[in-house]
Amino acid sequence: MAEDSKNIGILEKMALIADASQNLFNGRATVIFELPVTEFRKLQIELRKEPTGEKFKIDISGTEFIFLLDGVLEEMSLSDDKVSS
Repeated sequence: MAEDSKNIGILEKMALIADASQNLFNGRATVIFELPVTEFRKLQIELRKEPTGEKFKIDISGTEFIFLLDGVLEEMSLSDDKVSS
């Protein structure tokens, strides 16, 4: 039960962020979190029930929340640099 209430807390906080971001501008909002491995895997299990991959996303009221394993964003940036060079 405690984990269920913690999940609700996380989802409620994300819903508040989604609501605030939609009220801030007219357009789509995407929120990206880059997390250390322990926090990433814990959240992945709590929200998705399957701890696989280096990234996952959740849509809450039209706002995308993207969760990346620490270092993935840097790797993506390096890949983009190689393509544009």
